[in-house]
Amino acid sequence: MKSYPFAILFSLTAVVVGLMLQISLGTISKNWFSFPYNVVGGAIFVLLTTLSYFLFRKTNFILRCSSAPFAIVTVVTLGVLTIGLGSINVKPHQLSGFLGKMGLDDLTKTWYFGLVFVLALTNLWFSILKRSMVYQRKNIAFLLNHFGLWLVMFAGVLGQGDIVRLTMDLKKDTPQWQAKTADDNVVSLPIAIELKNFSIDIYPNKLFVIDTTGTSLPKEKPIGFMLEREGAQATLLNWKVTLHKYLEKAIPDTDSTYINHTMWGATNAALVTVEDLRTHQVKKEWISAGNFQLPPRAIDLDKGHTLVMAPPEARKFESEVLIYQKGSNTILQEKIEVNHPISVGGWRIYQLSYDERMGRWSDLSVVELVSDPWLPVVYTGIFLLIAGGIALLFEVKKVSGQ
Repeated sequence: MKSYPFAILFSLTAVVVGLMLQISLGTISKNWFSFPYNVVGGAIFVLLTTLSYFLFRKTNFILRCSSAPFAIVTVVTLGVLTIGLGSINVKPHQLSGFLGKMGLDDLTKTWYFGLVFVLALTNLWFSILKRSMVYQRKNIAFLLNHFGLWLVMFAGVLGQGDIVRLTMDLKKDTPQWQAKTADDNVVSLPIAIELKNFSIDIYPNKLFVIDTTGTSLPKEKPIGFMLEREGAQATLLNWKVTLHKYLEKAIPDTDSTYINHTMWGATNAALVTVEDLRTHQVKKEWISAGNFQLPPRAIDLDKGHTLVMAPPEARKFESEVLIYQKGSNTILQEKIEVNHPISVGGWRIYQLSYDERMGRWSDLSVVELVSDPWLPVVYTGIFLLIAGGIALLFEVKKVSGQ
């Protein structure tokens, strides 16, 4: 049990020292996690901890730092910091105040988190070195699991400064060789993306009752009527609404009616019956969401309430693109969808957004390009973790079968 007081004292000391450094020096610079500083720093860490272990492995200090209680305490401390402080929502205007000084907008770059993280990483490395010195079959699963976890943690933190995130605005039939950083700095790339087609699949529109201020009702939890099926009914406050016809692409035929039309800029419209459940007065009218080209059309319910159609929400949107690479004559034809990125030349390309004002008629597609050179190292660690889990499973089966 003596290891626990030692571990607790050591972890608390790391937190206190880290807090003092955080207050006096501020957040750790991102450059420390950027090439070549991260590689040099990582190599020095591995070299020093390895030498320390082999030179002093029989001392009480190293034995306690490599113990299971030390691992438990450091992991719990990291969990408390991550869950407790990480759950605090820091707003942009608070960055110049105390919360910003404490680095709560990015906990991984704070001194107090960093020092405890180094303790956890050191404990893992000492444990790996200890087990690797004794060849036993049962140690294989242990080494795979622990080295995999160490590699994920090690590469995940050291590589964060090398992550590059850029956005690129794509226009149809125009190859784009440049992208922008979060600070709107223009960056030239070794790859170009040309938009050939952009498509959006939308959900059916919803109808809402609003008051004179434009607030959807009830205020606490607005009730919407999704126009999924002709003949469907819904009760919105004191009115029963029945859907007769729903047009995904419609244009005005008269001042009060709509017809189906596939022309560019068409909007959504529906023919509905509205019955006031108090007076039983019934009216049958067209209602429309409108868009950048066509005005919306609402239905007046009484002096204080109006039935409106909300703009459609995108269910899925995707870009069909051609990708060019400098020094290569090969043109790649790809499809980029939300949550289905593609990988080209060391870049992961994600479908990010579009011109929401234009909606389905948007001629702009915005993609995000992410470069993370340390990602293969992280994937290697995850693979080792999986392999360790499989090895442990076979080891358990072997023991249970004896």
